[in-house]
Amino acid sequence: MDLLKEFLEYKLESSDIKKETLEMYQGDIKDFQTFVNKNLLDVSQEDMLHYMEFLKSRYQPNSISRKISTLKGLYRYLLKKRMIDFIPTDGIIVEKFTERQMETLELWEIHNILNVSEKKPKGERDKLLIKLLMETNFSINDILKIRLSDLELSSYSYILSDAGDEKVFLSEELKAELKNYIEQDRMKILENNSDLLFYGLSRQSFRARFMALGIKAGIERAISPNMLRNTLKSVVKLENEKDGANSILGIKEKYFQIGIGDD
Repeated sequence: MDLLKEFLEYKLESSDIKKETLEMYQGDIKDFQTFVNKNLLDVSQEDMLHYMEFLKSRYQPNSISRKISTLKGLYRYLLKKRMIDFIPTDGIIVEKFTERQMETLELWEIHNILNVSEKKPKGERDKLLIKLLMETNFSINDILKIRLSDLELSSYSYILSDAGDEKVFLSEELKAELKNYIEQDRMKILENNSDLLFYGLSRQSFRARFMALGIKAGIERAISPNMLRNTLKSVVKLENEKDGANSILGIKEKYFQIGIGDD
């Protein structure tokens, strides 16, 4: 009997979890198995304490918390199935960690980055990608997986996340810019038959281009594309704390009002 496989199947059936989360569970338990080098049913509380000391020497508090949480879930499941008589994670206390404050970009910084982008196909691509990140709150990976065929089916009005479980409608301004880029600039960058909107652009290469734009825009600190999403989250949180009524759509409109939608 494969306890790990059985536990993962149980989690998949009993919870609405993503594939990535399931893979983390699997990795955490396999790491633990490698450390204790014994049957999971024979693990003692002493084994857990030794593992905690090992984790403290190798990982940050948030990673330790996740790994121990995974093991607690596993052993609660085994106890429920009456495969063990006690939970070896009982009494294991994980130190609370201070959540690191999200690094964000000021709105004027985003505006300047857009303004220094080249008036050439690659520059137009950079601006479009930045605006898609800001307006959709999708990850860079989701944005890089956008397909032309999906856009054509929606008449460029919305995009789907890579998993297909989230649909975000685009503003009229961005919808027009997206269509213009496809019709005017996309094939000038790299002639290809790929269905990917940003074919040939990797996460790493866009990150490098984004950082270069930051330097060109006069931003002295190190920046990254993730800071765009953090800015949106930060502003949404602030607005929600004020009156609890503003939506992300309202925030998008504010971005365009201050000129982020302008060249």
